[in-house]
Amino acid sequence: MIGTQLTLSVQLADAASFENFHGGPNAATAAALRLLAEEGGEASILLHGAGGSGKTHLLQAVARTATQRRRRAAYLPLAQFGPADAGALQGFEKLDVLCLDDVDSALLDRHWALLLLRLIDAVHAHGGGCLLSASAAPDSLPLAPLPDLRTRLAACAVFGLRPLGDTELRSLLRKRAHLRGLELPEEVAEFMLRRLPRSVPALLAALDLLDRESLSTQRRLTIPFAQQVLKALVVAPAPAPTAAQKAPG
Repeated sequence: MIGTQLTLSVQLADAASFENFHGGPNAATAAALRLLAEEGGEASILLHGAGGSGKTHLLQAVARTATQRRRRAAYLPLAQFGPADAGALQGFEKLDVLCLDDVDSALLDRHWALLLLRLIDAVHAHGGGCLLSASAAPDSLPLAPLPDLRTRLAACAVFGLRPLGDTELRSLLRKRAHLRGLELPEEVAEFMLRRLPRSVPALLAALDLLDRESLSTQRRLTIPFAQQVLKALVVAPAPAPTAAQKAPG
């Protein structure tokens, strides 16, 4: 019950599911996480990647899938808590799956890191599994001086999320547009890739905006329409090098 209450309280994103995750080069990682959600899988998994790479999406997908399978699961966004919120880590010791997002935010403060370590150990003691997310692999994370913490992180199965290339990003945009019943011409998708920040959250937010404006104005997606709607989001192209910059030094 606690897991269900918590996942509801932090408002899992509607799109945070395995079905809506575009695997691309990360398909094997998504499969391992689905196994953790459905059957248990590895006792501990650490997922790392840059901001916007899909870590939160996958952690929430695991929590949602596990709960749908009637397993006790919870998702905790650690960046929203701090050492003064010790009570936030209580009551989750007997879960089947505990998803801890942004563990980086808890690893430098010794007291907070110790609470986190005890919680992970308690979940394992009851036969549960933990999924942790961080910005980097365990050996690159700054940690509080707790040898046991480094040992626990080193024992995790580690998966790194790789960025999507142009082909995968186009496929993702087309898939999401299709799910909305939205026709996304190839030239508009190319415009978005070339002129918007190249992160999945930014591109999907832009697609949301295009969808809303297209519905409200009853206009098809064209490059002029996309330029008008997305003008506040467009990144200026890099200036061409001057003759002085081209000259050998």
